[in-house]
Amino acid sequence: MGLALIVAASCDLSEYNPNEYGAAMAYGSESNIRSLLYSFYSTFPSLSGAYSKEQSSVDYMTTTALSSRFQSTFTADEAAAWGDWDDLRNINLFLTQMNSPACGVEGALKDNFVGQGRFLRGYWYFKKLRTYGDMPWYDHVIAIDDPADEYKDRDSRDLIVKNMLEDLDYAIANVTDESVDHTWISKEVIQFIKMQACLYEASFRKYNNVTASAKGEAFANYTVEQLYRLAAETAESLIGSGKYSLVADYRSLFTSDDLKTEEVILGAETSSSIKGSQNNYYNYADANPRALVRTFINTFLMADGTPYTSKAGFENDTFAQEFANRDPRLAKIVRTPGYKFAGSKVVPNFTIAPTGYQIIKFCLDKYAYGTTDEQGSSNTNAVPVFRYPEVLLSYAEAKAELGEMTDAIWAQTVGAIRKRAGITGSSLTTVPTAVDNYLKTNFYPNVDNAAILEIRRERACELCLEGQRYDDLIRWGCGNDLASVEWTGINLGAGLDTKIDVDGDGTDDVYFYAGKKPAEEDGIQYILVNNETGLQLKNNRLSWTPIQTRYWAQDGHLRLAPMRTDVITEYQKHGYTLTQNPGY
Repeated sequence: MGLALIVAASCDLSEYNPNEYGAAMAYGSESNIRSLLYSFYSTFPSLSGAYSKEQSSVDYMTTTALSSRFQSTFTADEAAAWGDWDDLRNINLFLTQMNSPACGVEGALKDNFVGQGRFLRGYWYFKKLRTYGDMPWYDHVIAIDDPADEYKDRDSRDLIVKNMLEDLDYAIANVTDESVDHTWISKEVIQFIKMQACLYEASFRKYNNVTASAKGEAFANYTVEQLYRLAAETAESLIGSGKYSLVADYRSLFTSDDLKTEEVILGAETSSSIKGSQNNYYNYADANPRALVRTFINTFLMADGTPYTSKAGFENDTFAQEFANRDPRLAKIVRTPGYKFAGSKVVPNFTIAPTGYQIIKFCLDKYAYGTTDEQGSSNTNAVPVFRYPEVLLSYAEAKAELGEMTDAIWAQTVGAIRKRAGITGSSLTTVPTAVDNYLKTNFYPNVDNAAILEIRRERACELCLEGQRYDDLIRWGCGNDLASVEWTGINLGAGLDTKIDVDGDGTDDVYFYAGKKPAEEDGIQYILVNNETGLQLKNNRLSWTPIQTRYWAQDGHLRLAPMRTDVITEYQKHGYTLTQNPGY
């Protein structure tokens, strides 16, 4: 399966020829060129993709839909197809034709459109870099009549990064379009992706000890320090633009009908004809229960900025106790005692959230449970894709990795985010020096720097469920967390076969049983606990175990996806080589 075969089903753009009338029509006016650019926009998460970006195998959220790649039996025979080559072909065709006689615009307007095309190519390669590492670099339409081009081997990720950054830098210098509603490409969106790419590659190389391509070619274009510095400089430019600030209410970012554009750099909006299914996704997931786990919930600070896990007896806190004087964001991410749904106080639904930490971050609280509105696609709330806090946290991480963290930078970044959350104390203004052993032991055993640990804590809490966690674990060399972090739940304060008042309000809420279901009473949830359901009760604490065993290869090779075996065989059949990633 060569690249030509993969892209054979390319859509309309691949059918245009610069010398044909169709190309002159497509590229002959500003409005037509904009329409072509809109056709590439599926590269960003749609409304539905924006609230379900988190990988199904992250460490801090339960799932029954574990990726086959993170099971011990996985081989390259089961790998997904490369995919999306038609998108790259169409982007390169767009760029080719923008420099042909078919193009009907010139000057700065043309440079603006070319810049957007080069951004889209750079962004495409950034996504592939995170998946496969080395990739064939194409800055032209693949020549399907040239086998050497079609069956080209993978280029070093070092070259991919160099060419990708050249594309992004060109785009930053030339894109002049503004996005008033923050749903389209702008200079700031491009800077954001450059920042992400530099930070990802710097930390991936550092914490995974990657210094060469899959073929053993030593990296020559960038050092880890240079990449961290580029990430810091790009983030600093976004901060210095003065265009963004933190909104007062964290939850409003995810429940407002309109994007909070003072904080949201790029987002997805609803309309009269396009609505979301956030409530359905998180509140009707009984076939694939999605809930946060206590190991992660424990990392949220106390409201005074001290670690919750430094509190004496924290392990024994019940659901009714553990949220007292905690980071206020917790009550805006999961159901906590006193949470109201459709105007009525409710506790977690343990069928949906087997650990007891039911997700509300993207959900509206107004629909009555079980109604058509609640179960269907009725959400009117917009969803952020890229947010300003990630800029602040990326700047802090890069500066800490460079050994340049100061109290002023800390207060500007991590401190500002914690202050918005409602946290107080010296953790807002002073670079930490004491290592949190709970955080280190359970999540980041390869880090001894207190500031870096706290930045990782803040990144996980602030950006929870926004699609960054998987990539963060991989680039930090912490892929083992995908298999090792315990999926524990709330402490019920009681065991099986008894009615339990979960939130401590004096009213019984749930009854866990392992044998015969008792006679039901109104207002009580009856939850079966056994190995087949995956839900267990150990020492009065809930625990969730998926049927499939979570797995991580200790040599770390799972951090990259493999080339599928039949693709490698196809190359060999034509006399060419496609290099496989190590470990497969």
